[in-house]
Amino acid sequence: MKTQTFRAFMMPLFLLPLLFLLNGCSKDESANDRATTLFGEDVTVGRGTARSFIIVNSVGDPEQIGFTFTASTLEDLPMHSAMFEIPVPKGNNTMVDHISFDFNAHGHEPPGVYDVPHFDIHFYNISKAERAAIKPNTKEMELLPSAEYVPQDYAPIPGGDPNMGKHWTDTTGTEFHGKPFDKTFIYGSYDGRFIFHEAMVALSYLQTKPNVTMAVKQQNKVQVGGYYPASFSIKFDEEKQLYTVSMDNLQRRIAQ
Repeated sequence: MKTQTFRAFMMPLFLLPLLFLLNGCSKDESANDRATTLFGEDVTVGRGTARSFIIVNSVGDPEQIGFTFTASTLEDLPMHSAMFEIPVPKGNNTMVDHISFDFNAHGHEPPGVYDVPHFDIHFYNISKAERAAIKPNTKEMELLPSAEYVPQDYAPIPGGDPNMGKHWTDTTGTEFHGKPFDKTFIYGSYDGRFIFHEAMVALSYLQTKPNVTMAVKQQNKVQVGGYYPASFSIKFDEEKQLYTVSMDNLQRRIAQ
């Protein structure tokens, strides 16, 4: 009787280390699933504010980069074009050096396509100093990336913009096929390589308070290794009165 009682008492004690081990594994696995959000500084944009963010997984890989801006940003917009720099968070290990949130009050070329009030949201993969050296009407502006680096269905717009580069549009976009422009994804190049990604969105579309995610057409090869977006999103949070524009599902690619 005493022997049976002793055994019954000792069995749970033998199981305790195993329980602690299993509990520890469960916590570690949970920790590995956690993501961290890094935030940039608040920037005043019109009557509102904007702030960048990067979501990083537990092993340090960036999964999403973008920025938020308050609904009041769209109030009392200027009657002229304006550019707002959105600094990226500290600890940034994406390809993006900085973000430029640009409002075009009257749109731009091509006529009949993008000549409506809209925002050009540039995610630059080069420094501000490199941008400052970009000039129009130069051989560098007209030197295009070779075909294996050009995303499917994309073609360059003639000319180019100082401090930006040459814009490439998706020729299958609905704005080129009889429908008004609302949103699109742009690539930008200079001196033979792609240097920025851009979400372009009409003011009228933002005012509909969208919630949309779209696939980004990929390059077969990339010239610079890093994290490239598989999709981009434009979303509005009614409760927070907050817009989010982001490049999502970042995938690490090796230069070829």
